[in-house]
Amino acid sequence: MAKSFSTKKYFSKIHNPELLADFYEKHSIVAILGITEKTPRKTATDIMMDFYKSIEPSKRIDIEKELTLINILSTKYSVPLFKSILKQKKLPHEETTIECKTDQDKVLYYYLYNKDIFDEVLFFHDFYVSRGYMLYEAKEVEMNTAEFAITELTKEFKRIANKEERATECEVTANKLDDLLYIHVIFEGGSHISPSRNKITGELDRTRTIKKQEEVKIVYFPLDKEVLISYTGSKHEKIIFLDTFLRIVCNSGFDDKVESFNLNVFKKQDFDFTKTNKGTPLLNWKLKNITLTLGGGDNNKRKMKLSLPSSVQENGLNPLFTTLDELGLTKLLQSCVIENVALSFSFLDKHKADKSVNVSCSLSTKKSSLCPLFPYDRHTRTLLKQSGIDGGFIEQVKNDSDKVIKKWEE
Repeated sequence: MAKSFSTKKYFSKIHNPELLADFYEKHSIVAILGITEKTPRKTATDIMMDFYKSIEPSKRIDIEKELTLINILSTKYSVPLFKSILKQKKLPHEETTIECKTDQDKVLYYYLYNKDIFDEVLFFHDFYVSRGYMLYEAKEVEMNTAEFAITELTKEFKRIANKEERATECEVTANKLDDLLYIHVIFEGGSHISPSRNKITGELDRTRTIKKQEEVKIVYFPLDKEVLISYTGSKHEKIIFLDTFLRIVCNSGFDDKVESFNLNVFKKQDFDFTKTNKGTPLLNWKLKNITLTLGGGDNNKRKMKLSLPSSVQENGLNPLFTTLDELGLTKLLQSCVIENVALSFSFLDKHKADKSVNVSCSLSTKKSSLCPLFPYDRHTRTLLKQSGIDGGFIEQVKNDSDKVIKKWEE
């Protein structure tokens, strides 16, 4: 459940009260807050809150609605989106005319001076706060070709949404930004029983049915030959939408490939991402934990998970081999199968030279927790490819009975 909006918490993150005064001015309210750089943060928050409470209720309701919307976009994802959209529209995007110290400051600034692009930012921002994406291989086609296919794709998505006797409106929206294509689909899914109690009589209606709102989100990376997809419904239907996208936009289709990762490099004590790195702003990295399988045969297998030292001084594979030495298990590592590793990377922040950005990820032989929507996740994926750990997409080995049958094309 989404958290309710807290005005006080929002004000605590506004570090430039001049922005708030300008916001009130647009509501025909003169705000003289008397906050300076020397005003303690708690005192400044109390001053902003006291003034807010002094506003007449009718205006305060309208103001809170706007602040709630602004707060939704007050995240680390929205500021780059504002800049990208302004750049795409050939508008000033690098600097703000008023000092902005926090994301809340910057988003409030953009709302004051670039309100007309707020809906566009909301559209893209929704992709960044979503989770549960599936990453898949996709053939590269030119962006113009992909955009021309949207009309046919919309028609097919509407057909899928109305299958199984479902009669529903299906809305498909597609936009491009920074050489990526974003597609959002929303429709009503199948009916299901949701009992409700009559507030007056107290009688329970066990036959009440409702339709759940379903959403599909797709992001296409033509140059990387990849596609991300998330869906609120079943895995089977998600693959239907994915296959439809691949067939219509990329002239291919779903063939059930998976990512592949070679984890054996972590058995080499001298392995280091800094030696294979070619251009990413990597500062340091470390192995945080590792899961090993010992023994042969299904009946004799034993799993062991090692949580490794997390001190600042411990980097690379030093935590692993130090721990193995202490346990007397160093030689045993070579005969084990590495099932999973958790890694931590630190990168130089490209926007703030004195800051760093940390990325944590987990890897198995067929899955990664990294998402290419996020730039520092992309840096991490680049490191994995340069080192030979990321082996790309491969076909799964399956029994004939397990092979996917594309019944949805019937």
